[in-house]
Amino acid sequence: MTRSGCTKLLFAFLWIAISGICSQEMSAAGAQSANVTIGDVPMAQLTSEITKTTPGPLRDFFAGVLAAREGRDDEAIQLFTQALPSLRRTDPDQAAFALRLLADVYDREGLYARSSPLYDELDTSGLLNRLPEVYRQGAKDDAELARVLAGSPVQTIARNGPVHLVTSRNNPLGLITTELTVNGVRSEWILDTGANESVISRSLASQLHLPTLPGVAHTSGGVTGIENELHVALLPNLPLGGVTGHNVVLMVLDDANLTIPNGNGGSYRIAGIIGFPVLRALGSITFHHDGTLDATVDGGSASAGSPLELHMLNPVTEAAVEGELIPFTLDTGASGTNLSVRFFDRFQVEKSTWKKVQTKNFGAGGETASQSYLVHSIALEVGGRTVTLQNLAVTPAAQHADIDTLFGNIGEDLFQSVQSFTFDFTNMRFVMGPPLSASNATRKD
Repeated sequence: MTRSGCTKLLFAFLWIAISGICSQEMSAAGAQSANVTIGDVPMAQLTSEITKTTPGPLRDFFAGVLAAREGRDDEAIQLFTQALPSLRRTDPDQAAFALRLLADVYDREGLYARSSPLYDELDTSGLLNRLPEVYRQGAKDDAELARVLAGSPVQTIARNGPVHLVTSRNNPLGLITTELTVNGVRSEWILDTGANESVISRSLASQLHLPTLPGVAHTSGGVTGIENELHVALLPNLPLGGVTGHNVVLMVLDDANLTIPNGNGGSYRIAGIIGFPVLRALGSITFHHDGTLDATVDGGSASAGSPLELHMLNPVTEAAVEGELIPFTLDTGASGTNLSVRFFDRFQVEKSTWKKVQTKNFGAGGETASQSYLVHSIALEVGGRTVTLQNLAVTPAAQHADIDTLFGNIGEDLFQSVQSFTFDFTNMRFVMGPPLSASNATRKD
């Protein structure tokens, strides 16, 4: 579930700005990368090209992009802030992207009082129209949320001991949940790395006696892209084992918009979702297949598994498919893995082996149906393991949702193949544990 109907991955449309590097001093290899989207450029290559660029606003801009992707938010804020005065005067396209990216970094830090004026500037200056059309509505939706929260206290985390939660997948969607007691009410919350913000149903918010803040914002439901009207509440205390979240932002959605058809004629009503901002604040979180979650602020090995990136408020990693590294979102709130139109475009030479099917996507607000192809199996090298996934839907057309920009959205079918998996936000690594069975997961040497 995302805050807006468009993807948060603006990096995929920064080719205009990266072309500026090419015109200055890019190497031949770097010039070739100017013809692809920056979302396709590995961070190591981006780092190399930045070092070849003359110090100044342009270099600060791209260094800010890199810092934002690597989760170095304070540095990204500093670099974008340094670059913007010059970019406003000399390059409105880059200024528009810098404002958008800086606003989103502030958002993921919970600094809405700082992001709100940036959204206002995008709107009043006309720079919003410099963004690709598909992203303008997203910026407007995020601006709504920032304005609602601009006067609110920042979310914080108080650590009183280790985090150890009992989890379950015993629900119709097969998603990871934990039971929490909040304001004396015990209820089930989904643990969702793909949720840009935490969410609560209107009925549970009422039970917790949570008032909503003035104003209305909008959000969309994951791969469905369905737009939902919402209000916002602040939860003073969210206990998570040895950690307590304070002033946790909760999007309040009507119960009907959180009732998800399960594909078998039934439905499942979501009471609450713990989203990316809270999960990231826990540090390094390990989900165990035996039904537990552990979190530590220290993190693990800085070289284990695969590099983890933050594309806006989405955790992303690169997986090798047929020897090619391509980026995917990592979404514990997705029942299965879906492949995007970019995957279709890249691998459609194999389309003759795919089966044409009608698929349904279920998310907040309802369901969508689309024409897809069924890929029998794909071997993914990711997180230090090679895992073969079966029967994956790949869409041949844009869905106007988050999944469009990268190559797909990795879900529970991957996560359930191993004994544990770790989002190490401290060291920015994604690590897969030992396989549940030797038949579908092997160690990557």
